[in-house]
Amino acid sequence: MSKQIFFYAYLVLITALSLWPSNHLPDVMLFPYADKFIHAGMYAGFTFLMLWAWPVKFSGMRQFLPFLVVVAYGFFMETLQRISFLGRSFDLRDELANSLGFFPGWLFWKMISKLKSTTEDSDHTL
Repeated sequence: MSKQIFFYAYLVLITALSLWPSNHLPDVMLFPYADKFIHAGMYAGFTFLMLWAWPVKFSGMRQFLPFLVVVAYGFFMETLQRISFLGRSFDLRDELANSLGFFPGWLFWKMISKLKSTTEDSDHTL
């Protein structure tokens, strides 16, 4: 299965969860602003999978292009929530959490990439 399929499946999941009617979502308060951590976590996964699916396309300085994609997609989802009749609303704090989710996803990608290159380098020294 190609990496891009995982990315697109995750994109469908984020879209579905973002547009799911609010009265069908669980109302669980783990701690104050827990939903913001959930937003950031969802978009961290979005970022990681994007970088994982297209490592060459987003290499070097282009590795920050997904940040623009994350910001734009998060804003798009928040806007759709506002204009839909699903009981959802635009929340600038959700958009901020979505955008900040880029950084843990990017850092995780960097760690995985470094581990992968270290493993490949050690394989070549044998």
